[in-house]
Amino acid sequence: MVKAVVLVMLEPKTYTDAGKITKIPGVKDGFTVFGHYDYVAFLDVQGLEKVGQIADKIQKLGFVRYVETLIER
Repeated sequence: MVKAVVLVMLEPKTYTDAGKITKIPGVKDGFTVFGHYDYVAFLDVQGLEKVGQIADKIQKLGFVRYVETLIER
């Protein structure tokens, strides 16, 4: 299993939409945060390729401005 964190920067005033991120298969948990990023999604998947696929799905959501992915070493 590969564990990863996706840091998400949301479009302004879209915090209520952010909960949709946790509905994506492979996203185990997530919550809004204060700071440079607005939302943190935790992934637990079978491989690195899957991490990239999920990060792409998150990025393509209409209320997402930017994502950065951190992968457990």
